[in-house]
Formats: sequence, structure tokens, C-alpha cells
Amino acid sequence: MRIIISVVIVITLIWLSPLFLSDEFGLRLGLPYRVFFTLFTLFAGFLFYLLRSPAMSPFKSTKTALGIVVLVFGASVGFIVLLSAVSPQFTFESKATATVTPAERGKAVYDDPNMGCFLCHAINKTGGTRGPDLSHIASVAGERRQGMSTEGYLKESLLNPGEYVVPSYDNIMPPVAQRLSAEQLDDLIAYLSSLK
Repeated sequence: MRIIISVVIVITLIWLSPLFLSDEFGLRLGLPYRVFFTLFTLFAGFLFYLLRSPAMSPFKSTKTALGIVVLVFGASVGFIVLLSAVSPQFTFESKATATVTPAERGKAVYDDPNMGCFLCHAINKTGGTRGPDLSHIASVAGERRQGMSTEGYLKESLLNPGEYVVPSYDNIMPPVAQRLSAEQLDDLIAYLSSLK
């Protein structure tokens, strides 16, 4: 009788748990998981019932017993993995990821070795010297081309680097914007615009 009461209490808690779990908790105990844990509780209760029942005859061979254990274990783990793939229960939204600014994403683009910006340009004395120093590009970009804003100048420099070449530098910058998505381009401009 105690086993039945315990099983009923656990199943009740499983089915009532979504009422007490807030979104901030991060756990969503969806219907598939509630069904799974209900079946698991019933199975566990049945095992405890078997432990209290009279002794049964053992398996005829060790191989049969091991085979059944491996089969049950494999089926259980496989079912849990399948269930977690189909209906994930945890939400992991990093606060750091959620609050990343366009300038921070743009810095990641700038630092990307595949882009190679730092090979020719320096920021705060770190990087190459074949291209202009970008440490204070946001302060000087708006003055380089008359009537052009900082963002406009930076965008033009990335899309058409040969349109205006800073004096004393060669026209060697490739059209890097061709390798960027529109969002990456905007993020890189936001980063460069923050360098005052």
C-alpha cells in the first residue's frame, strides 16, 4: 500500500510541476517528459513491488540475464536521447549572448583571422602597419572626405577600398565586404565607429 501511495504522490508532483516552474527557472517539463516520468515512476513502483513479492526462479542463463539488462538499458537511454532531441526541456539563453551589442559583434568580425583586418591595420598599437591605424578612426573618418559622415566613409572604405586611399598608403586593401553578410558589415562599421 505504501508503494502505491508513493507512486501516486510522485506522479501528482510530475503533472503539477509546470504550475510551479517559472520561465526564469529554465526548465520546461513538457507533455512528452511528463508522460515519460510517469511511466518511469510506474515502472520503478513495479520493481519495488517485485522486491516485496515472493522469490521467483532466476534466469536460466547468465547470458539471458545480461541480455535483458543491456536491452532495457539501451532502450531507456535511446528513448531519453530521442525525447531530448525532439522536445528539449532546458532553455539556455546566455545573458552575455542576449546583450551583445553590434559593436561587440563587429569586434569579433575584425578579430576573425579569416578576415585578416589586423594584419594590415593596428588598433591601440596591436596589428599591422601596411594600412592606416584605426585606433581613433571614428574621430578622423568624418574629416577624411568632405560631406561624408563617419559611417558613410567607413562603409565606402569597406565596399570600395580604392575609392579613397589615405595619403602615404598604397591601394592594397581587398574588397573585404564581399566576404561579409549585411549584418556583419553593419556590425563592423559599428565597431569601427566606436573607436574614438
